Amino acid sequence: MVLRSEEDIRIPLEHEPNTARFFIPAKCIRELLVGNAWLDFSILQLWCTCMHRLCISRNRSKVFGILDPVCLDFNPADPSTKSKVQGHIQTRLRDLNKVCYLAPYLFKGHWQLIIICPKDNSLVVLCSMHRDLNEGMIKIVSKALEVHQLCQGNRKKAKWFRPKPRKQPNGNDCGYYVMKNMLDIISANITKSWMEVFNDPTALTEDDLYDLRNQWATCFLDLYNT
Repeated sequence: MVLRSEEDIRIPLEHEPNTARFFIPAKCIRELLVGNAWLDFSILQLWCTCMHRLCISRNRSKVFGILDPVCLDFNPADPSTKSKVQGHIQTRLRDLNKVCYLAPYLFKGHWQLIIICPKDNSLVVLCSMHRDLNEGMIKIVSKALEVHQLCQGNRKKAKWFRPKPRKQPNGNDCGYYVMKNMLDIISANITKSWMEVFNDPTALTEDDLYDLRNQWATCFLDLYNT
């Protein structure tokens, strides 16, 4: 994650109540707009607010919850950080009461999208490299949902789904694929049939990438001018 500098731009976030304002490095914005660069935490954080606004505009606020990627970041060697992440997920599941939660997750420089669906007792990972989650995060998310379900009187074990979605052709574009999957899920109101819906490994086109950058920039300018 890029450290704050005098070039950082302060803007409001709306998807995460515990983060009233945050600073986005100007360097990360330039890299996004130029393209062909790996996306930083701050870019995906702002995209979460874009998706939060999309939920409101499409009248889907009761369907989708957005989890901030920074709140999912943990140190595999530090058990206390794992407990903190699990506690955060459990709190959000309890307080928001959504059908599905979309959680952009970064591990060792690679972005993946975790989807938590309490009502169906299902968990999904969408990865543009067709990899599974690391074992630590699998345990954290599984345990968080298990505890939440037990509080609801449900003792059934959650089922994981691992579709084969669009596949990136390089090592830098994983953030864009997470952005695109979040956009598609909310736009089409997708809450189930994950294996059938995300079964096309075709790479994103340059037009797709341009559209994502354009939507991100539009939301950024609107937030910046707020």
